[in-house]
Amino acid sequence: MEKARVARLTRFQHILLRLGELIAYTECAGSLARRAALMADNKLNEKANHRFDASALAAISRIFAREAALKVGEEGVRWIIGAGGVSNTDLSAFETTLGLPAIHQAQAGLISDMDYVADVLYNRVAKRADQAA
Repeated sequence: MEKARVARLTRFQHILLRLGELIAYTECAGSLARRAALMADNKLNEKANHRFDASALAAISRIFAREAALKVGEEGVRWIIGAGGVSNTDLSAFETTLGLPAIHQAQAGLISDMDYVADVLYNRVAKRADQAA
């Protein structure tokens, strides 16, 4: 965001709209994480949907957080580069500053979480093994 502001890339309407989309993704991931934390602490409002238990909601939150981080990181770089906000010589440092390697490493466990959510959705598992204790 700061790079887009400093390079005045928000003067391009398309970039401005894309940044808004990425911000919305980030806000949704944060909201889902807060909901999962409330569910884990047994503080979720009684009127809230309780379709998923705390471990399932946590897995859903992790899946979406990974997706959001990857989307924001990769597409953010795409639009900043595409609009001329980063030179080829500064690209590697820019990607490192954004934490793209950490975002890629955070993808570990994605398939396991997705399999678990599928098991919950199709009632193939009663409780996750690491949450049973």
